[in-house]
Amino acid sequence: MKKLLFLFSILMLVACGKKTMQPEVSEIEEMASTLPNYELFNTIMPQRLSNGDISPTENLTYVIVIDSALPNDSLKLLQNYFIKKGKADFNGINKIIVRAFIKGASDQNTPYALMESVGDKNTITINQNTTKIDEKLEEASSQGKEAEASKDPLVGLYFCSRTHDTYVFYNDNTGIFYVQGGMSNASQFKWERSGSNVTITYDSFGAQKLKFDAKKKTITEQSSSYGTLVYKNE
Repeated sequence: MKKLLFLFSILMLVACGKKTMQPEVSEIEEMASTLPNYELFNTIMPQRLSNGDISPTENLTYVIVIDSALPNDSLKLLQNYFIKKGKADFNGINKIIVRAFIKGASDQNTPYALMESVGDKNTITINQNTTKIDEKLEEASSQGKEAEASKDPLVGLYFCSRTHDTYVFYNDNTGIFYVQGGMSNASQFKWERSGSNVTITYDSFGAQKLKFDAKKKTITEQSSSYGTLVYKNE
């Protein structure tokens, strides 16, 4: 009799344990149905340690595309959703980043908003330069094919799957380097290209040489810490 009672108690605990998972899943699904319109462009997953755990310094980054600029309340809805989703999909993740780009502004590669969650601290940073994107697009549209032909083939966003770092090259010969996708770890630079040779110059760090492959749409960096790093156009 005692054995039967013991087995029954174990089955009840397992059943209760399964039930506690359902509200979390249903809550995420319910949140998804109330979000502003967006498209998930890319998910940059965190690397795991040899024991399977996720290091507290690793980022889980979602890259999304939205139709237009959103009010802060709508951005908070998106941030809360991806925090819930990220923690459900990657148990133990400590840092979740959402990078929101405005649809139609991909040529500028300008993130409209960066939403960061580190532990219990959530922040949202709006890129003020994005307020002029519509004007830039109007100007580019009026210039037509002539403007498109003058664009350097290097212009674009390049991501390294090994380090989770990103280079963004703009058509005005400026650019930004993001460490693991975070705007708080971003450095601006100026660039010049001669064939496959690219020179980028930071105000604080000086010049750095990169190799550009126009056919493969990749840039290659020689790192003292990681060796050869390849960044692919996104």
